[in-house]
Amino acid sequence: MSKKTAISEMQKFHFGAKITCVDGEGGFLAQVIFGASARHMTYIGVKQRRLFGHIVYFPYDIVVSATGEGVTIRAKIAEVAAGSSASVNGALLDDKSVVENRGSSGKGRLMLVALHPESLEVAYLVVHDLCPGQDTLIQAEYITDISTGYIKVNVPDTTLNTLPSYRSDSVLQQEVEAVLFGSAPLHIDLKGISARVLDGVLYLDGNISSSLRGDIAQSQVMGISGLLEVKNHLVGDDRLASDLAMALGRDERTRDLPIGVYPRLGVVRLSGAVHNGQQKAAAEEIARSFAGVRSVINDLLVNPNADLLYVMSPAEGGESEDKVPGKYIRHTK
Repeated sequence: MSKKTAISEMQKFHFGAKITCVDGEGGFLAQVIFGASARHMTYIGVKQRRLFGHIVYFPYDIVVSATGEGVTIRAKIAEVAAGSSASVNGALLDDKSVVENRGSSGKGRLMLVALHPESLEVAYLVVHDLCPGQDTLIQAEYITDISTGYIKVNVPDTTLNTLPSYRSDSVLQQEVEAVLFGSAPLHIDLKGISARVLDGVLYLDGNISSSLRGDIAQSQVMGISGLLEVKNHLVGDDRLASDLAMALGRDERTRDLPIGVYPRLGVVRLSGAVHNGQQKAAAEEIARSFAGVRSVINDLLVNPNADLLYVMSPAEGGESEDKVPGKYIRHTK
């Protein structure tokens, strides 16, 4: 696998995946075509109907994205219907293509082709039954030849047994949820977490009570067999409180106001005093548009005579008083 490209960033072409046009579904991915002298994809073959539809070909640059959810292209349904079915040059591959291993004389069936997004060269293949009864991820370094309907790889038996198995997203999703829901330290955080597996990559999104708990969630799932990568985008309440307070402190509308920030799984309560309704509305606007904030409870009091008080007490021995106490209050100045 490329050291520079994460699996989550690669384009994945699943045979039979739906083709999404700019105006709706336009068919299914039937074939991919590689240049005759290089390992980069040049065309895709689209079939409008699974059974009797004919296959039309489009240059690769029509592709916007390709994942387990389907292939999105820059074309309308009518353009797909009117596409050319004339044969194109190159090595044509589909779900009937054979993958033969010279290292063990085993054979399997091609299921998926993944590409590096910039070079369009093969990053890895997923092959069914190369190891009997399982799907195996074969890295590009083991590929020796690509031709129409046929791929040759050279993986010694000792190496083949150590290659990662490729497990379905649905199975991985079930195991991820079992691990997370079975973790006692995370029970209070689960309602703020979204966990989704796509192409063997786990995406953790949403909110969690602390950045440390976000690390715990990631470590809990890392041992799941077949999980290729974890993208942890969880936002901890501690980090959210600090970053939002800094944003309030930088904005000229709220810079010197005693505003306390209290997040709870992304639901932010604003507390303190402001001089007018415009300042109260500005603070809420900043909070609502801030990344990681799910909703805002605006408990700011409007008091034209309020002093500009410190939100947090100074270091021990100081004279100022914390007039707006709370666990997650931050000084916004």
